[in-house]
Amino acid sequence: MDDSAPVRAAIRRLLSERPEWNICAEAGDGEEAVEKARLECPGLAILDIEMPRKNGIQAAREILKYCPQTILISDSIHDAAVLMAQLKEVGVRAFVSKDRLASDLIPTIRAVLDGGTFFRVREGRAAS
Repeated sequence: MDDSAPVRAAIRRLLSERPEWNICAEAGDGEEAVEKARLECPGLAILDIEMPRKNGIQAAREILKYCPQTILISDSIHDAAVLMAQLKEVGVRAFVSKDRLASDLIPTIRAVLDGGTFFRVREGRAAS
Protein backbone atom coordinates (compact mmCIF):
# COMPACT_ATOMS: atom_id res chain seq x y z
CA MET A 1 0.00 0.00 0.00
CA ASP A 2 1.78 2.99 -1.37
CA ASP A 3 0.78 6.30 -2.85
CA SER A 4 3.19 5.75 -5.77
CA ALA A 5 1.72 3.64 -8.57
CA PRO A 6 5.20 2.68 -9.89
CA VAL A 7 6.25 1.47 -6.42
CA ARG A 8 3.03 -0.54 -6.08
CA ALA A 9 3.73 -2.06 -9.50
CA ALA A 10 7.30 -2.96 -8.49
CA ILE A 11 6.09 -4.59 -5.26
CA ARG A 12 3.36 -6.44 -7.16
CA ARG A 13 5.94 -7.72 -9.67
CA LEU A 14 8.26 -8.93 -6.90
CA LEU A 15 5.46 -10.65 -5.00
CA SER A 16 3.93 -12.23 -8.11
CA GLU A 17 7.18 -14.14 -8.67
CA ARG A 18 6.21 -16.19 -5.61
CA PRO A 19 3.22 -18.35 -6.61
CA GLU A 20 2.60 -19.33 -2.97
CA TRP A 21 1.80 -15.68 -2.12
CA ASN A 22 -1.47 -14.02 -3.17
CA ILE A 23 -1.92 -10.27 -3.55
CA CYS A 24 -5.37 -9.54 -2.15
CA ALA A 25 -5.43 -5.71 -2.33
CA GLU A 26 -3.57 -2.52 -3.15
CA ALA A 27 -4.19 0.96 -1.83
CA GLY A 28 -2.99 4.43 -2.79
CA ASP A 29 -3.33 6.09 0.62
CA GLY A 30 -3.49 5.23 4.31
CA GLU A 31 -7.25 5.52 4.69
CA GLU A 32 -7.83 3.18 1.75
CA ALA A 33 -5.21 0.79 3.19
CA VAL A 34 -7.14 0.57 6.46
CA GLU A 35 -10.47 0.09 4.65
CA LYS A 36 -9.11 -2.71 2.45
CA ALA A 37 -7.31 -4.38 5.34
CA ARG A 38 -10.53 -4.40 7.39
CA LEU A 39 -12.25 -6.25 4.54
CA GLU A 40 -9.47 -8.72 3.80
CA CYS A 41 -7.44 -9.02 7.06
CA PRO A 42 -4.36 -9.95 5.02
CA GLY A 43 -1.64 -12.15 6.41
CA LEU A 44 0.91 -9.46 5.56
CA ALA A 45 0.71 -5.81 4.54
CA ILE A 46 3.42 -3.49 3.23
CA LEU A 47 2.80 0.13 4.20
CA ASP A 48 4.60 3.21 2.97
CA ILE A 49 5.39 5.44 5.95
CA GLU A 50 4.43 8.61 4.07
CA MET A 51 0.98 8.28 2.54
CA PRO A 52 -1.81 10.81 2.13
CA ARG A 53 -4.92 10.82 4.37
CA LYS A 54 -3.19 8.57 6.95
CA ASN A 55 0.50 7.94 7.23
CA GLY A 56 1.84 4.40 7.51
CA ILE A 57 2.17 4.54 11.28
CA GLN A 58 -1.43 5.66 11.76
CA ALA A 59 -2.62 3.05 9.26
CA ALA A 60 -0.57 0.34 11.01
CA ARG A 61 -2.21 1.12 14.36
CA GLU A 62 -5.69 0.84 12.87
CA ILE A 63 -4.97 -2.25 10.81
CA LEU A 64 -3.65 -4.08 13.85
CA LYS A 65 -6.69 -3.00 15.85
CA TYR A 66 -8.99 -4.73 13.35
CA CYS A 67 -6.61 -7.45 12.18
CA PRO A 68 -4.16 -8.25 15.00
CA GLN A 69 -2.69 -11.24 13.14
CA THR A 70 -1.60 -9.15 10.13
CA ILE A 71 2.17 -8.89 9.82
CA LEU A 72 3.21 -5.36 8.90
CA ILE A 73 6.25 -4.22 6.94
CA SER A 74 6.95 -0.52 6.39
CA ASP A 75 8.83 1.05 3.53
CA SER A 76 9.99 4.55 2.72
CA ILE A 77 12.31 6.40 0.39
CA HIS A 78 13.56 8.35 3.40
CA ASP A 79 15.91 7.12 6.08
CA ALA A 80 13.55 5.91 8.77
CA ALA A 81 16.21 5.36 11.44
CA VAL A 82 14.58 8.00 13.64
CA LEU A 83 11.23 6.21 13.34
CA MET A 84 12.44 2.67 14.07
CA ALA A 85 11.42 2.72 17.75
CA GLN A 86 7.97 4.08 16.85
CA LEU A 87 7.50 1.51 14.09
CA LYS A 88 8.39 -1.31 16.48
CA GLU A 89 6.15 0.10 19.22
CA VAL A 90 3.17 0.19 16.85
CA GLY A 91 3.76 -3.43 15.86
CA VAL A 92 5.54 -3.13 12.52
CA ARG A 93 7.80 -6.16 12.15
CA ALA A 94 10.20 -4.90 9.47
CA PHE A 95 11.35 -1.90 7.46
CA VAL A 96 12.70 -1.86 3.91
CA SER A 97 14.05 1.21 2.16
CA LYS A 98 12.37 1.73 -1.22
CA ASP A 99 15.76 1.96 -2.89
CA ARG A 100 16.44 -1.60 -1.68
CA LEU A 101 13.06 -3.20 -2.42
CA ALA A 102 14.41 -5.30 -5.28
CA SER A 103 17.12 -6.88 -3.12
CA ASP A 104 15.59 -6.79 0.38
CA LEU A 105 11.81 -7.21 0.11
CA ILE A 106 11.60 -10.98 -0.45
CA PRO A 107 14.22 -11.87 2.22
CA THR A 108 12.49 -9.48 4.63
CA ILE A 109 9.10 -11.08 4.02
CA ARG A 110 10.59 -14.52 4.54
CA ALA A 111 12.20 -13.36 7.80
CA VAL A 112 8.96 -11.99 9.23
CA LEU A 113 6.92 -14.98 8.09
CA ASP A 114 9.42 -17.12 10.01
CA GLY A 115 8.73 -15.04 13.13
CA GLY A 116 11.61 -12.59 12.94
CA THR A 117 11.94 -8.86 12.52
CA PHE A 118 14.14 -6.93 10.14
CA PHE A 119 14.96 -3.24 10.26
CA ARG A 120 17.67 -2.13 7.84
CA VAL A 121 18.94 1.40 8.30
CA ARG A 122 20.60 3.40 5.52
CA GLU A 123 24.16 2.77 6.57
CA GLY A 124 23.68 -0.82 5.48
CA ARG A 125 23.44 -2.35 8.94
CA ALA A 126 20.45 -4.30 10.06
CA ALA A 127 18.89 -3.84 13.46
CA SER A 128 16.40 -6.23 15.01
